[in-house]
Amino acid sequence: MAPDPDRRTQLLRGVLDTCLLALLARTPTHAYDLVVLLEKHGVEGIGYGTVYPLMGRLRRQGLVEERSEPSPSGPPRKVYSVSAAGLAALAEWAQQWDATTSSVRTLLATTGALPDQEVPDHAHA
Repeated sequence: MAPDPDRRTQLLRGVLDTCLLALLARTPTHAYDLVVLLEKHGVEGIGYGTVYPLMGRLRRQGLVEERSEPSPSGPPRKVYSVSAAGLAALAEWAQQWDATTSSVRTLLATTGALPDQEVPDHAHA
């Protein structure tokens, strides 16, 4: 069966905000550069039409801050950085992601869907 890009998109949709906060926590940057960084980290297929509105939502939620920076060509560009509330959300969301993926990985391994995975001792119950 060929990989389903729509399924991958649905999986990413739930964690894209976490990925963006993680990238911004490392280096404040432009929304355009976030798409490039996502691709460099193997998170491909996320376009500017997805990232720009999400950055607006994160800003309205108080999780990112924005400032204008002069551009060598054209209008000033927005530079985003993570706010203190964004860092707190990132820590919580990363922990939720880790717990969720760990549980799903264990379930898949114990049911044989991931036959080459080591099954934690507590999962044999």
